[in-house]
Amino acid sequence: MSSEWAIRVSHLSKTYRLYDRPRDRGKQWIIPPLQKCLGRSPSQYYRDVHAIDDVSFEVLKGETLGIIGRNGSGKSTLLQLIVGILSPTSGTIETNGRIAALLELGAGFHPEFTGRENVFLNATLLGLSRGELETQLDEILRFAEIGAAIDQPLKTYSSGMVVRLAFSVIAHVKADILIIDEALAVGDAFFVQKCMRFLRTFRERGTVLFVSHDSAAILNFCHRALWLEKGHIQVAGSAKLAVERYLASTHQADIVSIHDEGEHPVGALKQTKVPPRDMRLDLINQSNLRNDIEVFSFKGDARGFGTGGARIVSASLFDQAAGQELSWVIGGEPVCVVIEFVASVSIRRAVVGFFIKDRLGQILFGENTHLATNASSISIDAGEKAVAYFSFHMPILPQGIYSADVAVADGTPSDNRQLQWLHDAFKLESRASSTSTGLVGIPFEKIELRKLCWAEHVQAS
Repeated sequence: MSSEWAIRVSHLSKTYRLYDRPRDRGKQWIIPPLQKCLGRSPSQYYRDVHAIDDVSFEVLKGETLGIIGRNGSGKSTLLQLIVGILSPTSGTIETNGRIAALLELGAGFHPEFTGRENVFLNATLLGLSRGELETQLDEILRFAEIGAAIDQPLKTYSSGMVVRLAFSVIAHVKADILIIDEALAVGDAFFVQKCMRFLRTFRERGTVLFVSHDSAAILNFCHRALWLEKGHIQVAGSAKLAVERYLASTHQADIVSIHDEGEHPVGALKQTKVPPRDMRLDLINQSNLRNDIEVFSFKGDARGFGTGGARIVSASLFDQAAGQELSWVIGGEPVCVVIEFVASVSIRRAVVGFFIKDRLGQILFGENTHLATNASSISIDAGEKAVAYFSFHMPILPQGIYSADVAVADGTPSDNRQLQWLHDAFKLESRASSTSTGLVGIPFEKIELRKLCWAEHVQAS
């Protein structure tokens, strides 16, 4: 990361005048000037609202800065000021490099123009010459993946298609600074992951301003973060510090007083002689919180990379006891990921692995065969088939879309040749969940809450 700044904001403010009634605007325009002419103190028929109030910060070249805050905290206004869409009431903004921004949905696009025409319009607004655009056009359209719809009017597009087009343009304008404002929240899961892969690559050479309500995304993606509240910076520091303070403030509003209701134990879950895997499962699975997870079919044509030394022919979730592929699973149940592949070359030391990731591409869990086969590594000749099994209890997934990356390599995790790596080889969709915090939930063998009797209390003290 460079010590040179990419964005410098000094004592920035943006103030709006709000009028209680429409006629007050006319009064403000006419009456105060007349009062001044008569030597009287002018009346004021408006009140000031500070969308941004005396904000100062710097973003270094090569840094990724996250901005978090509640709706109405001033995040979008701040980005619009930096980009130049809005003019500040006071303060200064300095930028060092070409900026490309993805702000509110459809910004910089015309609904009557086709997608192709809007690519030219938006790229021109971002400073790309026609010659540069024509050399990049095929790459932009390939990244967007909207097919024949590119020649249809933008007004016929879904919000997800608009995001695809907008992100594809900013990804190819050779910007030094990217500014992303919540726009990826409406994209489909696979495209969002594709965008996040691009952003992770871009931040190695450029600067990113990233606004999101998703605290996990801020933690996972950003070097530093700002927490904005009512136009003020509450915290500026590490992403961890800003997110922790923001979440603490958010939860503080929801705290209620809890009073002791008596001497009886509070909802203890008692252990049976043969405990189930998760003491909560019977209760949860009889409610609408049961973690139903739909499993989608393997995509053999999924995007990926590798030397071509192996071809993955299937990857799926199995019920190992029944020997059947699963199309539906409940969080907490035993499952098995099965990955089958064919070697195209001789593999001296095969390593097969997978991981499950969320819609932002954050890795939740995964494993590979290296440790299990380290003592007796597996070699595979060209043309031979092999299969890897990973048995585990499915974690409890919060509601949302997830996907699995699968890979085959030759070597060790630290020194290998990637023979084939498939992104998003199969998809999972969690329909309901008892987990509301954290990235995943885990089974618990026992949960208990009880009051100590007097003898236990004395012994504990």
